[in-house]
Amino acid sequence: MLAKLSEIEGKRARLSVGGSPKQIENQHRSGKLTARERIEMLLDPSTFQEVNLWIRPIRTGFDVDEQELPGDAIIAGFGNIHGRPVYAVSEDFTVLGGTFGTGFHHKITRMMEMAIEHGIPYVQLIDSGGERIHDWFGRPGIRPILGGRSSAGGGTSNLYQAPGLASGVVPLITLMVGPSYAGSAYSPTMADFYVMRRNTAFMSVASPDLLKAVTFKDVTQDEIGGSVLHSTVTGTADFLLDTDEEVIAKGRELLTYLPLNYREKSPRVDLGDDPKRREERLLKIVPVDLSHLYDMHDVIRAIVDQGVFVELQEIYAQSLIIGFGRLDGQTVGIVANNPSQEDGILTLNTCDKQARFIRWCDAFNVPLIIFVDTPGFLFNPDEARSKEGLMRTVPKVTYAIVEATVPKIIVYTGRNFGVARLIMGNLRLGVDFAYAWPSARVTRIKPEEAVERIYRSEIEFSSEPQRVREEKLKEIYNKFIQFPYHGAEQAMVDDIIDPRNTRPILIKTLKHLENKKNPPRPWRKHGLIQQ
Repeated sequence: MLAKLSEIEGKRARLSVGGSPKQIENQHRSGKLTARERIEMLLDPSTFQEVNLWIRPIRTGFDVDEQELPGDAIIAGFGNIHGRPVYAVSEDFTVLGGTFGTGFHHKITRMMEMAIEHGIPYVQLIDSGGERIHDWFGRPGIRPILGGRSSAGGGTSNLYQAPGLASGVVPLITLMVGPSYAGSAYSPTMADFYVMRRNTAFMSVASPDLLKAVTFKDVTQDEIGGSVLHSTVTGTADFLLDTDEEVIAKGRELLTYLPLNYREKSPRVDLGDDPKRREERLLKIVPVDLSHLYDMHDVIRAIVDQGVFVELQEIYAQSLIIGFGRLDGQTVGIVANNPSQEDGILTLNTCDKQARFIRWCDAFNVPLIIFVDTPGFLFNPDEARSKEGLMRTVPKVTYAIVEATVPKIIVYTGRNFGVARLIMGNLRLGVDFAYAWPSARVTRIKPEEAVERIYRSEIEFSSEPQRVREEKLKEIYNKFIQFPYHGAEQAMVDDIIDPRNTRPILIKTLKHLENKKNPPRPWRKHGLIQQ
């Protein structure tokens, strides 16, 4: 027995190394950690239990059959992050470029299926050259391994189906530290959160070489799928970081804000911040004259526990802010306009960004705090006619707000007029409570627009149209609209509050809504939000 155990451990040690010394050296020379170094850094010390290290891919009839492929180019198993369980995989680029073989498919799918079954988050470290074409064939008479819990029984899903089954059931996190092309990119992109490493992470539907073969055009990885592209233009990446270590640390931090699954709430983390703290700085951040810009980040950090705010998609659609903070230890999802970026305007991209985040928070029981100061949409004919479809995209946010059953609280710090009230939410769309600062300007229609509509004839036929506009606008302000009282008088706002009391009021309101029960809704298979 001891001799056999010694043999097993010797083989385990060899397989655990991964690729050849030269391949490992190349990995380190490019500034990248190996797959095993990454997974050990991701998980708490001594908690990782590997599964399927011994798996072998099918025989293909090609020369690749003669190579030893440790773990079939992927490390899989379970462990803890900050003492909480996770399933994790780490693709091994030192083994045949981290390509997807049949064993690879089985292992990654099995981990996702078990994450669903056990209600545990799933984290994947991506560094792969894509599908291993040899395995698409297989020698006659050799039974292929299909992904899933039981390779003998053919499995129950595959790595393209499993993320769709897991979505909204357990948190899915992709840490992209290397390339991912074509079909291999679809699965990690379906994760809830996507962290990319600058310069080494690339993702596109085809590699530059394949595109050149088809289109005869030379393109670079950065042009078609670089990390900066996905962080600033496509909005695919939530974080853009510089090293493997930073990417892994962000994944670990992110998990502290998330529940294990959709049935649970996020863990409370006491940062030692007084829930009754009043913040004097808030009196100075928002100017009396709202034409002067201010950074909503300053407002958020003054309110959340110890000023800690984890922002998602920080460099994409920057006029809107989304991210996680804590209030009295409770995770909250924060949505906010940012007047310091393009005056906080709403766009096609901000709508996509906002709707997806709201739906995630609702799926995983994370309350929403919405800080509002926006002039709304600045009508742009090109955007209205765009192929992306402004009028198809805008309703996504309203749909997401109406669909969400988690506690929803609005704080109006500045402007909110007309259609912007549908995008940022309001009491009639199911928001639970709405508070306004003295600087808030909340109306169903922008006063200037009201003048143009009500007094159109007088303005058109006047010899001094601008004077008439100014007089009528002054008349509307004197007779009908006095800020900040108008919103409260029209039941659009529940209370006008001292900005310094925002933190204790939000915490008190969240405590009140802790066991919120929603009225029954009509049964349906699912809604049909415009995609």
